[in-house]
Amino acid sequence: MRRARFPGVVLFAAGAAIGLEASTFDVSFLTDPIGPKALPYVVAVVLLLAGVHTALRPRGGVAWPTRGVVAKLAAATAAFLVYPLALPVLGFVLSTTLVVATLSHLYGAAARHGLPAAAALSAGLWLLFVRVLALPLPIGSLWLR
Repeated sequence: MRRARFPGVVLFAAGAAIGLEASTFDVSFLTDPIGPKALPYVVAVVLLLAGVHTALRPRGGVAWPTRGVVAKLAAATAAFLVYPLALPVLGFVLSTTLVVATLSHLYGAAARHGLPAAAALSAGLWLLFVRVLALPLPIGSLWLR
C-alpha cells in the first residue's frame, strides 16, 4: 500500500514546485490582468489536489510500467527537454515538427504518416500563433545567417 502512495507524493511535489516557481513571475496587473501566472497556478492546483487524493486514497494493485514503457517515457522526456534548446537555433516550425514526429514514432506511428502530420501540425500552430494571435515565435538563428 505504501508503494501506491508514491505517485501521489510525486504529484504533490511537482504541484508545489510549479506553484513556487509561478510565484516568482513579476508582471504588472495593468499590462496583463491574467498574466503569465494563471496557467502555472491552475496546473499547480490540479497537481496538488491530484497528489493529495492519490496519497490519501491509493488504489490497490498498482502496476508499475514495464521497461519498454519506461524507455518510451524517458525518450519522450528527453525530446521535451531538448525542445526549448532547439527552438532558438532551429526555429518553431522545425523544432516542433521534430518533437511531434519523435513522439508519434514512439507511440507507434509510421514515419511516412507521423512526419507529414507533425509538419502540418507545426505549420498550423505557427499560423495560429503568428497570424491569428499575433504572437511572435522564434525563426531560428540557423536560418538568419
